[in-house]
Amino acid sequence: MPLGVQVQRQCNKEGFRLSVIELNQLTKYYGTVKGVENLNLAVERGEIFGFIGPNGAGKSTTIRVLMQLIFPTAGSFSIFGTKIQGDMPEIRRRIGFLPSEVNYYYGLSGRQMLQFSAAAYGVQSPGKMIESYAERLDLNLEKSIKSYSLGNRKKLAIIQCLLHEPELLILDEPTSGLDPLMQTRFFEIVKEKSNQGMTVFLSSHVLSEVEKHCDRVGFIRDGQLIHLSDIGDVPGRETVFIEVRFSEDGNLIEKYGFTDIDPQVIYEDGVHVFHARGLLHNELHKISEHPISDISVRKPTLEEVFMDLYEQEEKVVQ
Repeated sequence: MPLGVQVQRQCNKEGFRLSVIELNQLTKYYGTVKGVENLNLAVERGEIFGFIGPNGAGKSTTIRVLMQLIFPTAGSFSIFGTKIQGDMPEIRRRIGFLPSEVNYYYGLSGRQMLQFSAAAYGVQSPGKMIESYAERLDLNLEKSIKSYSLGNRKKLAIIQCLLHEPELLILDEPTSGLDPLMQTRFFEIVKEKSNQGMTVFLSSHVLSEVEKHCDRVGFIRDGQLIHLSDIGDVPGRETVFIEVRFSEDGNLIEKYGFTDIDPQVIYEDGVHVFHARGLLHNELHKISEHPISDISVRKPTLEEVFMDLYEQEEKVVQ
């Protein structure tokens, strides 16, 4: 079982927890096949929480449990401070859910579908809200859903999951099918809602959007949480990459003994990549002893850190 993963909690002035989602030793097996095992996690009110992992890691299982579509084999979970036992529709009504794939009855227009959804949730006079979201997402509500592209069906689903102004928003691959402009507008809406106190649980394969928009992130692998932290405290982010294109062509690692500067130095596509931590004076001084045509310094992306974490965990498992 991975070590060092602790549930982080915030408290209000009276000392009460503000966790909207809390998983305690949550375990789900499908027969003998593990979905998730001993999952401990707390998601606080108003935060945007990123939940990432490879296919089959347990992300979808976790979301299905939260939505009460399936139930744990062992352990427990709470939403809004209420321990979930069996089917509790009164809790689900306070959640907005955006699945990775959306399907609709094609006989309705976009407007008719949203009006139907609003009525089902008991939303009074939803017209202005519908128009506002449709305008921001550039969605023609008069067209039939049958004529909608994948992206427009996703826009419809976004509006639908927000109409009843939920306290918790669960998003599964929310930007799939959206063009870059609509992705930006979508996250503007998400950020606004978070600032207003809505909690967001975001599962995504697009690690750049998790890195940019989430407050905290959890890495799940083989059904277990292997890391949980603020987005800026993910291990490995303290390393920087020094990318150098020397005036002299070719791989110069052996010729100039660059492994003395960095044992992990690599050469790829004409660029030497050095890894460094802390002050860079010594590394830059040694590198600059050779003529340079271009140099840049950057931090690793969340995707690079993610891959490194998984490789480390793979070695531990082996």
